Amino acid sequence: MYDKDVLRQYWSKGVEPLFGVCTRFGIKPIQITLMGCVFIAFACFQLIIGNHWVAVFGFFMAGFCDSTDGAYARATNQVTVSGGFIDSVVDRYNEFIIVGTVLYLYRDQPVLYYWSFVVFLGISLMSYTRALYGKYGFQCPGNPFEYLERGLLLLVFIVFERTDLWLITIAIGTHVFVMLRIVRFFRLSAENA
Repeated sequence: MYDKDVLRQYWSKGVEPLFGVCTRFGIKPIQITLMGCVFIAFACFQLIIGNHWVAVFGFFMAGFCDSTDGAYARATNQVTVSGGFIDSVVDRYNEFIIVGTVLYLYRDQPVLYYWSFVVFLGISLMSYTRALYGKYGFQCPGNPFEYLERGLLLLVFIVFERTDLWLITIAIGTHVFVMLRIVRFFRLSAENA
């Protein structure tokens, strides 16, 4: 099974030296979360106007913020239920800003425009199935098409100026793993019946 917790541990150790700087300046984890949203909006705008390398920088910084805010909160005992809630909501906004940007980019290409809707559905179902696992008390399995991973893939495809291939990859990948989550959910519910 794909285990993101191992990656989180390595990442937390790597960015730990920054936590002292953040604490010294009174930066809160929620501020890092919101800064990530600003970087997403900036990167999407740059992508629309054709500044691919500036967009890559913006997406990289957004990913950095997103992967650092939780680690910073845990390391400095600033974890709160409301902070986790806001982080999750901002993540959804970020994803839908990206999908909206892709919809705009491919508005004149019907096939890719359709794939954008398939991505939107896949992303929504990934979040929804995770919530349902929690609702029924099951541990939701991770997979390589979750929020951070989709963002990293986007960076790679933007570098090669092939967001069209990102779209198709994410559309297929998210739906495959939604189906796998559904199968696993039925297996878990049968075992716990």
